[in-house]
Amino acid sequence: MKNKSYTFLTRTRWIGLIVLVLATAFTTVLACRTGIDPAPATIAGSFGSIVVLLIIARILKVRDDLFFCGLLFVYFASPVGSVLDLYRSVGPYDKIVHFFSGILLASLGAMIMSMLLKRAVHTIKKTKAYLFTQAAFAFFFSSAFAGIWEIFEFTADRLSGGDMQRGMVDTVTDIIAGNTGALTYFLIFTILIAAGKARIDDKLLN
Repeated sequence: MKNKSYTFLTRTRWIGLIVLVLATAFTTVLACRTGIDPAPATIAGSFGSIVVLLIIARILKVRDDLFFCGLLFVYFASPVGSVLDLYRSVGPYDKIVHFFSGILLASLGAMIMSMLLKRAVHTIKKTKAYLFTQAAFAFFFSSAFAGIWEIFEFTADRLSGGDMQRGMVDTVTDIIAGNTGALTYFLIFTILIAAGKARIDDKLLN
């Protein structure tokens, strides 16, 4: 039996993408008219982050729920956080974004784990053991990216003279926030496994 062909940009995804682009444009205009005056590189980065999201989503063939969560995250992380400068004007905003990035990256890690083990799963007898391995991989995947992102910020600041990183305390607390999000995902996933409510995503195994 042949698998159904994969359509990346469905009608609903197109709508979500268009809404994100329009919202980003509106946010940029709002920032300029309210005197925030974001740097051109910051504005370009907001639209560039949409492109990066699309590339990742296309390569990994992410599910609809993860795709739309990614759209929301990109908007609040880049246009709202950077262009409207909420990272500086609203104290805990930065940590909240990092927390949810930990959850989102853990979800992505769990999906990648399912794809990597799609052949092995047919021979695994203990389903709970497989799911727990998936949960653990999701945590470490997200945790690793929390550190990788801070390396990226450090490198970008040094090369462009930016100030995304505001000292060691900011860097470390960002990593802690991201890991807290990853740990939250891991604990919820583990509880669902123990309760017998977690299952292997058959769609990813086809």
